[in-house]
Amino acid sequence: MRRAALATLLLLAACPSPRRELGGAVREYDDELVRAYGTSDPSRLYGVADRKEADRVRVLIDLKTASKLVLESKIESLEVTSATSTGDQGVVETRERWRYHDRPLQPGAASGPEIVAAMAMRYQLARQDGRWKVVSVSTLSNEILEPKGPRPGGGHGQGPAHGAGHEPGPAVTPAPAPAPAPAK
Repeated sequence: MRRAALATLLLLAACPSPRRELGGAVREYDDELVRAYGTSDPSRLYGVADRKEADRVRVLIDLKTASKLVLESKIESLEVTSATSTGDQGVVETRERWRYHDRPLQPGAASGPEIVAAMAMRYQLARQDGRWKVVSVSTLSNEILEPKGPRPGGGHGQGPAHGAGHEPGPAVTPAPAPAPAPAK
């Protein structure tokens, strides 16, 4: 009886929890998003996001590149607030803090203002090719912490998508927003 209970406990401990497994997939996506924006190369996103999501980010990176800008970003914190899965579908909600700015490609041009944003995000995931991949991203809330004061053009973060106002760090930017990009 004891051995059976011990074996069950060991088996449960070996199984990844949805929170850990799905949260890890989201963190990997965000890390690749930072790299994609910083290098203007979204090719590695296809390993952590489905084609539609990765293509959405590619368009946003192309917009930055056409504007002769590179988005420099850093995720300062990511907390998974909920994670659920049913079969091959998963949903993760997070609280995230991002720091980012636009860096111009022209030598000597001044960088854009550094933005610090606190965001609540929802990620839809699907198991594809034996792993969890991000299918879409929605910005639930987006608070600009820095710089303080009024910002030209009004608010940031325009609803769903790491792209419709959602920059790397999922979801904000002072310019036409690029970011993980689901726009539904």
